[in-house]
Amino acid sequence: MLTNEIFDHIYNEYTIKRYLNKPEILYRVQHEFLQIRANIWEEILEKRKMAGRKVPLKDQNGDFFWYMTTPPLEANLHNIDFVAKDKLENLVSEKIQNDIVMESIIDEAFYSSVIEGAFSTKKRTKELVQKKDPKNKSEKMILNNYNALMFILENLDKELDEDILIQLHKIITVDTLDDDEISEKYRDDMVYVMSENASAIEPIYVAPKPEDVQGMMDDLFSFIQDESKENYIHPVIKAWIIHFYFVYIHPFFDGNGRVARAISYMYLLKKGYAFFKFFSITSVLNRKTKKYYKAIKDSEDYGSDLTYFISSYSEITNESLTEVIERLYNEVQHEILLEQLESDEIILNERQKKFLSFMKKKESNICTINEYQKRNKVSYETARRDMNELQELGIFKKAKKGKKFIFKYLGLKGYSEY
Repeated sequence: MLTNEIFDHIYNEYTIKRYLNKPEILYRVQHEFLQIRANIWEEILEKRKMAGRKVPLKDQNGDFFWYMTTPPLEANLHNIDFVAKDKLENLVSEKIQNDIVMESIIDEAFYSSVIEGAFSTKKRTKELVQKKDPKNKSEKMILNNYNALMFILENLDKELDEDILIQLHKIITVDTLDDDEISEKYRDDMVYVMSENASAIEPIYVAPKPEDVQGMMDDLFSFIQDESKENYIHPVIKAWIIHFYFVYIHPFFDGNGRVARAISYMYLLKKGYAFFKFFSITSVLNRKTKKYYKAIKDSEDYGSDLTYFISSYSEITNESLTEVIERLYNEVQHEILLEQLESDEIILNERQKKFLSFMKKKESNICTINEYQKRNKVSYETARRDMNELQELGIFKKAKKGKKFIFKYLGLKGYSEY
């Protein structure tokens, strides 16, 4: 017999601690208890709605979307607020800020295209933004994304309205659409989102009817522009809701995901979350695509509950923040190292400086003479001499692995102890 006490235990485990969907909960409950109440999911859903908050945006059935704030979500929001609203002017130099902003824009342009099926490389992306002509559709997508991000940074004083949105979509999709995908404004036909599984016949999502798109978009813009105290929603949560609802409406034939990420990015920057300029959330999203699409599908399938998407995006954002903080730390350490070397009148050659810049970004802090030789296109003897000089300064630590020597990058810490 499933008592109220046991029900409370289930609710606490699978809503408060972890926010699971219907089949995930029923699977666990059926394995833990021999008998369950026939309507246990309906009871859980109703209790969630009672604890949740309605959003003034409707699904295709005319019901309002809603979400609830769980302790894990609150913790993620607290961390995002603590980091993303900090003033970097007091933490890192203007040069570091400018360099990382440019790198993050390049990352976002690249990964936001890759997640939509583009094929290219980070190296080629850097060439494209340096005014190289795109050779194919994938490269054009990447360059378009870069131009859209630059457009956002140049127009943060503008209201996020329909005009800005249409401009963004045109920038993002120029010269990448087929003839039947081009429309003056919003799509004028049905859109079906198919599974990546080639054998699947049924669509995994049917977007709203074209005649409903304008009204739903009007609701979205009203939601974006509502700054009243009584309807206040945490800006980060609101940005994620904007992202979700835009994808839900699917107002264009193509480019919806890229535009959704662009407008949520613009909204956060306009709300004072300047730290979002310094990292590419899509670089993490690209590694978590299954989690991302599952969160969207869960929100669509289980009671128009946005908590799945909001919670998932909060975790992805925090992972992005962790990466950029480590990146900033490495940049600061690198800058201090170069300043100390200059102060001590130690002159490195350009190859050595270039390699130190490479090592500060490398995931592994281990390298070899062969790696140095390959990156700098020099002889083995020149590479060995350069690396030994860096090792003598304490910047690298030399060790033997098998029959070969490896070098562990210590950076500022090693030099300071030298």
